[in-house]
Formats: sequence, structure tokens, C-alpha cells
Amino acid sequence: MGITYFYMLFSVLLADGLMVFLTPVVVYQLTSSIEYAGLSYALWWLPRIFLVPLIGRYIDRLGVRLLSILSDSVKIAGCLFLATHEFSSDLLIAISFGITGSLISIGNSQTLISYEKIISLISQDKEHHANLMSRMDFLGMVIGPLIGISLIDYGYHYLLFLPCTLYLGNAIFFYSRHDCKVNNSYNDLKNEDSPTMKKTFLFIFSAPLLIFSVFIAIGNNMFDGLVESAGSGLIDQVMGLPVKYFGLIDIVAGLCGVAGTFIYGIIKKHTNRSTLLSFSVVLIVFSSFTLIVFQNSLWVFVGCYGISIIGKVFSGNICRIIRIEIIPANIFASTSSVIVLLNQMILPCIGLLLFLSNGSTMTVFLMMASAVAITFLAGCFLSISLSKITSLNEKNTSQV
Repeated sequence: MGITYFYMLFSVLLADGLMVFLTPVVVYQLTSSIEYAGLSYALWWLPRIFLVPLIGRYIDRLGVRLLSILSDSVKIAGCLFLATHEFSSDLLIAISFGITGSLISIGNSQTLISYEKIISLISQDKEHHANLMSRMDFLGMVIGPLIGISLIDYGYHYLLFLPCTLYLGNAIFFYSRHDCKVNNSYNDLKNEDSPTMKKTFLFIFSAPLLIFSVFIAIGNNMFDGLVESAGSGLIDQVMGLPVKYFGLIDIVAGLCGVAGTFIYGIIKKHTNRSTLLSFSVVLIVFSSFTLIVFQNSLWVFVGCYGISIIGKVFSGNICRIIRIEIIPANIFASTSSVIVLLNQMILPCIGLLLFLSNGSTMTVFLMMASAVAITFLAGCFLSISLSKITSLNEKNTSQV
């Protein structure tokens, strides 16, 4: 699998990382409201719930190439809209940034699902390339906010032209690709039954490993969503610091995420998945609860969140390789997109709860504690299941 794919993946994830930084920061800067930041975040994720499963089905039917070009074109249009408009009310700001954010979010799902499918189709080292995907994702999380922090004082309008350029470059790259594996279409799969939504759900719920991995992702996404949507307000109201320091959270989390991919690559050679998953759950739970307890310190908040990201790299990679190994290639995008849907259904709920919370920071920390509890329980069940599979495989090997 050519390295050029990963350069282009990084360019898109860099643009996405910049937009993930800009949206909550700009909304909070313009409105000074956790409620409107929460509303914007809900609008960011709500359309994704309905559209991501359709995107997965169309990736399987039309191929990675066409969907990538369309996705980048839509994201370019959204960024240009924000860059060229002035807004007359706080509500309009929250709605405009939220809806444009949803286009970025949907496109991000399309990118990750497409690259997972490319790996499942042409990679000769799936686990290494899955880990490399995570590395590109976290690098984008580091460099995107760094650019945002450096340039936002010059005005967010000008800054929005950078993601436009990066999305355009990726669209041109896929336009130039004529590889049949990447450009597969529904006609290439005409001998296979296209899965209905019902069959897809039945497939997922017939595989306990997939179910437990979904709940781990729900807990992790719930916690991360609270940090992303309410982090600006917490920095302002709880810590009394300028809101732009929110970018430090993403930068440190991204650096720890990149470090986590290297650590994962080393450790996975010396231990099994069950042990590695158990370690990741302990890391996530301990660091997240420390963050909640010492909520007034920016450095504890940033450091503990970064450490939790290392644990989430491990659990995320394990869940990703489980999907790649279990789901058949011809229905991979359809099934994986439904799993993404289940993983992220919690996020618009988080945004709406914040909107209804009247700006209560206590509500934010209570929801964070609930998210950590979900991750802990799901992680325990998945670790036990993986341990049983490992023991069974070792038994079968010894018998042979």
C-alpha cells in the first residue's frame, strides 16, 4: 500500500483538525456561551447519524474514489460559506458553524471508512496500516490546532482558506486514481447481495466483539465530546484563562496520540490484545477521573486528557483491527458505517444536554464521570472475550 495514500490522508485530517479547533473556539468567542457552543456541537453531529450509514453503503456501491471527490467538494463549499459570511445573531452563528461542522464531520467519517476499506482490500500488513491511520489522525490533531492558535488572532475568515486548499488537493489526488481496487463499483459486486440495514444490524449484534467495541467507543466519544464542546467554556469559567488556550488540549492530546501509536507498535509485538486492552482501560479510567477531580488546573486537565488519549489509541486500534478482521470486504463500508453511527449517536445528545444545562459546569463533569464508567464496563467485557479467544487459539495450536 503506497505511502502517498497516507500523505493525502494526513492532509485531510490536518484540515479536519483545524476545523475541529476553529468551530468551538469561534462560536464561543462570538457568543460567550456554553449553551450555544453545545447547540453548535449538537448540530455538528446530528446530521451525521442519518447520513453516515448511507455513505457507507455508497462507498461499497460506488467505490472510494467517487465518494472521496464528492466529500471534499462539499467540505470546500462549507468552509467557503463560513469564510465569506458575516452573522447577525448568536443563534445564526451556532447554526451556521454547526451545520458546516456536520459536513466536515460526515466527510471525516467518509475518509476514515474509505481508508479502512482500502486497507482491507490492498494492505499486506493490516495492523501496521491501521496503526498508521491513527498516527495520521493524531498528527492532524496536533498541527491543525497549532496553526489555529498561531493565526486565529488575524481573523478566522482567512484561516478557513487553508482547509479549502487541503481538501482540494485530496480531491485532485483521488480524481487521478484509476486503480480498480480503489475505484470499485456496485457492478464489481453484482454477484454479492447488497446488505440491507436489518442484515447489517443482525451481523453486528451477532458478534460480541463488535458490540463491546461499540460501547467502548461510546464511552470514549462521550468524554471526548464533552471536552471538545465544553472545553472552551471550562477554560474560561472554571480556570479563568483566555479561551484560545483550548487549543492546548487538542495539541497535547494529539502529541500523546502520536506517541501512543509508536508505543502501541512496540508493545503489540510482546503481548496479546486482551492484556493490551486491559492496560488501555486502566490508563483511560485513572487519568480521566484525575482530570475530573482536579478540574481547576489547566495543566492537570491537559496532561490527564493527553494520557487518556494514549489509552484510547490502544483501544481504538484494537477495535479497528477487530472490524477489519471480522467484517467481509464486500460489505465492509456498509457495516463499518453503521458501527460508526452507533459509536457516535451519543455526541448530539451531549450537545443538546449542554444546551439545556443553563451553562452548568457541574453537569459537564457528571457526564464525564458517566462516560468513564461506560468505557470501564465495556472494556472489561471486551478484554474477557479477547482473553477467551486467545486461550482457545493457543489450545488449538497446541493440539495441532
